[in-house]
Amino acid sequence: MPQKLFILVYKGDPLDYSEYRHTALYFQFASSNRSIMHVIGCPGLFRFSHAHGSDIDPASVGILAKVIPVTEIASDIGEESIRQTVERTPICNGRDDLDWNCQNWVGDALARLVDRGWLDAETREDGIDKMADACLEAKDDAV
Repeated sequence: MPQKLFILVYKGDPLDYSEYRHTALYFQFASSNRSIMHVIGCPGLFRFSHAHGSDIDPASVGILAKVIPVTEIASDIGEESIRQTVERTPICNGRDDLDWNCQNWVGDALARLVDRGWLDAETREDGIDKMADACLEAKDDAV
């Protein structure tokens, strides 16, 4: 069974502005385990968060705006290798990183998967474009 990678886009809270939309990576592994990996917090205080198990529900993180299928990853690539690669994605909490957020982290994490050869650059770019489109669909921006 192939492993699947998705980008999750959640509505902003308390206001659904595009810059407040939260994003995460969601994996469905060949073992039937699921993982949601993302950074949470605010500029300067972001930290990695990971939920893992066979009963992980993406809706438990927030109000889902969109689930974006990105790709299938070969089942011979180990679940732990994927998790460690994503978990080691640098988090930017410096004084010069005030514009950096979870959306940037998703792009950076996908770039690490490209570096490992588990995802191609074109597929990464397509996923990021769809994530950006989903963020721009925020209702409160249209007011």
